[in-house]
Amino acid sequence: MESDVGLMASNPAPDRDKKTNGNASIYPLSASLTLRVINYLNAFRLFIGILLTAAFLFGLLVVPGFQAPKLLTTVFLITYVISGLGLLYMTRSQRLECFALARLALLADTLFLSLFYVLFGGGQSGLGVLLVFICASAAILLPLRMALFIASLATIVIIGEAFSKTVAEEVQTENLVSAGFYGITNFLTAILIHLLAFWARDYRLIAERQQRHLIRLEQINELIIRRMRGGVLAVDQAGTIQMMNESAWFLLGNPSTSDRVLEQISPELSDAMNRWQEDPAKDTMPLTLNASQAQVVPKFVMLPGGQGVRVLIFLEDNDVVAQRALELSNSTLAKLSSSIAHEIRNPLAASSHAAQLLQESATLDEADHRLVQIITGQSKRMNDIVENILQLSRREKSRPDLIDLGPWLADLADEFTSSMPGRDLEVARELGTAPSLAMFDRGQLHQALWKLMENAVHHGEMEDEKTVITLRLARNRGAGYCVISVENPGPGIPDRHIEHIFEPFYTTHRQGSGLGLYIAKQLCEANQAELTVDSTPNWKTRFHIRLALSAETTPELDEAEST
Repeated sequence: MESDVGLMASNPAPDRDKKTNGNASIYPLSASLTLRVINYLNAFRLFIGILLTAAFLFGLLVVPGFQAPKLLTTVFLITYVISGLGLLYMTRSQRLECFALARLALLADTLFLSLFYVLFGGGQSGLGVLLVFICASAAILLPLRMALFIASLATIVIIGEAFSKTVAEEVQTENLVSAGFYGITNFLTAILIHLLAFWARDYRLIAERQQRHLIRLEQINELIIRRMRGGVLAVDQAGTIQMMNESAWFLLGNPSTSDRVLEQISPELSDAMNRWQEDPAKDTMPLTLNASQAQVVPKFVMLPGGQGVRVLIFLEDNDVVAQRALELSNSTLAKLSSSIAHEIRNPLAASSHAAQLLQESATLDEADHRLVQIITGQSKRMNDIVENILQLSRREKSRPDLIDLGPWLADLADEFTSSMPGRDLEVARELGTAPSLAMFDRGQLHQALWKLMENAVHHGEMEDEKTVITLRLARNRGAGYCVISVENPGPGIPDRHIEHIFEPFYTTHRQGSGLGLYIAKQLCEANQAELTVDSTPNWKTRFHIRLALSAETTPELDEAEST
């Protein structure tokens, strides 16, 4: 299970802006945000147009001394509403690029609202506030020069209307002072709002860069956690697993990706966490996870906060020290065995050659011929043991290669079947058709699977029956790896033997050397893969090689759960 874990997020807005307008950098907002503000202005324009039209028709906008023809004013108001609908249509159909559409819309608003400001009595109508709003909108959407141009138009209209009234009607100059304040407000609003818009854009760009940086750090942290040998789980307050790395997934018995409740996946680990929450000062004791029979020492860390992840659980393998000691002893044993094998090989070859020469003698009777066959067979067995020991001691470093496992396993099954022409043998295949790319040394994977299949044949043979072994490839969606299984029917492996079968020289077969499974496990570990076994008495035994899938594998392929 993994957070599936994502791809690095990117911000496509700057590229879109460059395609939209070559001088997009002089506009305060990006193309996407400009289009969003234009949509708000469309709604505002329709609302104001309908409101002014209704107010005029009901006589709420007619001031004393109103001289304009009512029919002509109504036509202007309806035209403003229709222009709002037209701009809305142009925005939705994207007939113009967003910056050109912003210029057109704000110029239309300035002209219409200036006309209404004059028709409905100037400063007495209170429509000057709408002109200030248009100047602020222009400062948000347009370059400073265009915003100041619109502010200039609005200021000329306001001051011109007040000056004409002062001259024509000989009213007091208070209207001129009020108009001047409106003009100053238009210019100050345009300049300040434009600066704020640019600052907001800069902060937004900084925030986007920080977001991309944080996403990269999150991906790096997730990769580190995923590759840790120790298990790591993140659990929320309700006991739901929010994150789990591969090691923890394996220690918990390979649960399904849909299972996220800790109590259902591992009741013993959930109980240990509950006991720790009751008394955090108490040391946690080692426990055995029933699903995988792994002995671990859980460590719990409480995180602050009321939501999200509350507890981090670290699962430390209690057998790590013992495993390292075992690896050291195995390495020493391999060197010693190699030296002995070299000394045995020469006299063994001489004995085998002498037995072959003796077998060709025409004077041998049947009893002596049988004895020679025994010598030849046992010499071959001893030679196989020597070869395994030498192979173990001179094992080369892994050279991983990208393998499409499906076709490769099919070829391996054909090769293995053809290598045993005298046996009634069938290698059944359940490989699927979806590509499964993995990094593994081809020679070492071939060697490991060959030994597993040989083991399956030896232990799966039934008297007077066809030997059938199954080669299966299962891919877990979202988990990031696949499982190659070799299955054979038969008596199974008793519980008292199953924990020892990967130890060197441990065998339950009278003709076995006890090195095949050990070498297979070593080869898998050299390629960062894991070899495990499960067995059902009187039914079948299955060996599983779990290895990571390459990033080139398509993540949408069908899930195949290993059983």
